[in-house]
Amino acid sequence: MIERGEASDEAWTLASFSDTIHRGGVGLWAWAPSRRLARLDSLCREFWCTDETVIGIDELFARVNLEDRLGMVQEWEASATDPNPYSFDFRIGQGPEARWISARGVGGDAGRVGEWLQAIFMDVTEHKRAEEAERLLTAELAHRVSNMFSVARALTSIVSREAHTTSGFADDLARRFGVLHEATTLATRSRSFDQGHVRLQDLAQRILAPYLQGDNIAVAIASDITVGSDKTNDYAMIFHELATNSAKYGALSGGGAVRLDGTVSGDTLRLTWSEGSAAPDAVKAEGTGFGSRLLKQTIERSLRGSFQRTIDSDGLHFEMTVPLR
Repeated sequence: MIERGEASDEAWTLASFSDTIHRGGVGLWAWAPSRRLARLDSLCREFWCTDETVIGIDELFARVNLEDRLGMVQEWEASATDPNPYSFDFRIGQGPEARWISARGVGGDAGRVGEWLQAIFMDVTEHKRAEEAERLLTAELAHRVSNMFSVARALTSIVSREAHTTSGFADDLARRFGVLHEATTLATRSRSFDQGHVRLQDLAQRILAPYLQGDNIAVAIASDITVGSDKTNDYAMIFHELATNSAKYGALSGGGAVRLDGTVSGDTLRLTWSEGSAAPDAVKAEGTGFGSRLLKQTIERSLRGSFQRTIDSDGLHFEMTVPLR
């Protein structure tokens, strides 16, 4: 019989303990500064994509994300002599699929067993991605608010070109602002749009409706192209961002026209946005601001696609390709 406060050998085997912490995303590792070797348990080997239990630390350093490598190497090297607790985060791999790892332990002699300094790695990828998504959403909302004044001015200009009476002007402007509010809510990740698949043509027309004046906007997306509800807001944000930039700097700010085309070839969706001559400062505005980073984040990370954008004397041309599966 096992007394309270005691544990059987079976309950406290190293294998069962390791299995428990592995399920929590925690791996065990150690390194020998004098020989520049690292020793990794099975989960850490999975983190680093290696089958080697003992591996050179410089080989591991080469797998660290370029943006994190210098700081991570400095922290790792410092743990050889600094006796204080440490915690530093870094990414293994490049691109959106990189894995976030948090290294934690006590450095110097306090963390040493023989020649090996022992510590843990924790997989914090989901936590980091959640933080990034929250920062992006906060920045996106701020970006939307700052844009509203420019867009309001652009819409006022659009309506005034055809207004014949004060009441007609007010009614038309109010209607467009109402649709703009709906489009903005959708593009900032409201989940109340549709629960099933959405026709991309309908979505684009809905987002672009506030800027419509006669035939200044042409949407030519094949009617059978649909997207799932989990991707609706990504496409809504892309259309909204392109329209907003055009209303601020491009064709929609000065009576020009835009065209949005969409086709599918195999399992690839291709969308192109073309517009006439843009204002002189459009290159800077289109390429360096938060909106540009937001497009990159959405297309490359969320939709796993790519895009190209060119601005020249003929105007702006934007093209994106996205896998449908």
